[in-house]
Amino acid sequence: MYLRIQPTSEIPIYTQLIYQIKKGIIKKELMPGESLPSVRSLASDIGINLHTVNKAYKLLVEEGVLVQQKKGFMVNPSVNLMMKEDQFKAFREKLEELIIDARIFNVSDEVLMDLKTEIMKILKESDEDDVV
Repeated sequence: MYLRIQPTSEIPIYTQLIYQIKKGIIKKELMPGESLPSVRSLASDIGINLHTVNKAYKLLVEEGVLVQQKKGFMVNPSVNLMMKEDQFKAFREKLEELIIDARIFNVSDEVLMDLKTEIMKILKESDEDDVV
């Protein structure tokens, strides 16, 4: 899986890492039950602090996206994760923030829906690439 981390971004590196791992799961670059690189290995490979990787992994465990094993972490083998109440609340807040930004910057509902469709198509194409 290719991870694109931008060290100069205002978004914390651990947050970028969480997003990239989730995106890798959705795009099926990481499969349920698949082990992730060790904290040290990943930190070394992408040139970031190992505590940053550990923080991202631990937060993904708290969300239920990853499972901690005796040696390392793996993608939760349970395909159908259920969103916890606090996760749903955080999700709703993120969505509300995006909609507020759209209103502030005069992004129409049509453009919002087009963007949603475009993103869903890109993610769906990743699913279809796996079909032989």
